[in-house]
Amino acid sequence: MADAAQRQRKLAAKSARRKAVVAGKRNLGALPTSLAGRIRIASKGRVVRCVMPAALFEVGIGHIVVARALPSGQLGCAWFLVDVFCLGVKDAFYAELGEKELLSRLAGQDGLQTFVDAEPSRVRKLIRDAAAYAAGLGLAAAKDTPVIEAIFGAIDVNACPETFTFGRDGKPFYVSGPFDTPARINLVNRTLQGRCGDGGWHYMIPADPDL
Repeated sequence: MADAAQRQRKLAAKSARRKAVVAGKRNLGALPTSLAGRIRIASKGRVVRCVMPAALFEVGIGHIVVARALPSGQLGCAWFLVDVFCLGVKDAFYAELGEKELLSRLAGQDGLQTFVDAEPSRVRKLIRDAAAYAAGLGLAAAKDTPVIEAIFGAIDVNACPETFTFGRDGKPFYVSGPFDTPARINLVNRTLQGRCGDGGWHYMIPADPDL
């Protein structure tokens, strides 16, 4: 009789473990795998980091980084490469990292840019306004920018009264990057020439006979 009761307890425990495993797998499957779904979850967490380059408007380009707490304990991190001289949001990507790894990545940029804390409403407005400036020149923001920008969630751009000035010396100034192909450089040049005309913009590109 005791053996039968013991077997029943073991079977019940085994059944409970199986149900827990199945439920865990079901919950994992319910987690969104799309970029938009992951951003949506991140947008509900508290803001852990929000930084931008101290000399962004002097140098012309740099990363804005926003990190929010995830239920997993990691951080949902959005990176925006913002070109305030011309291109607006040149690149945007999202990654889920531990806080130590994020800090390590930021520290690894020390030789290139010094980050300072910034109000989320200010950087959200800056990102939107930079994208709008570039769009006015006929230059689109990087792919997925609207999706990744949603990490700000309910943060209100209207909480920032600041007006940003883009370009350099009153004109767009295009500086090609190390990963810009000749085709990309030529496209930007043609677009700016068409919108701004002779003398209406500046540029700095590699000396290349194909350009």
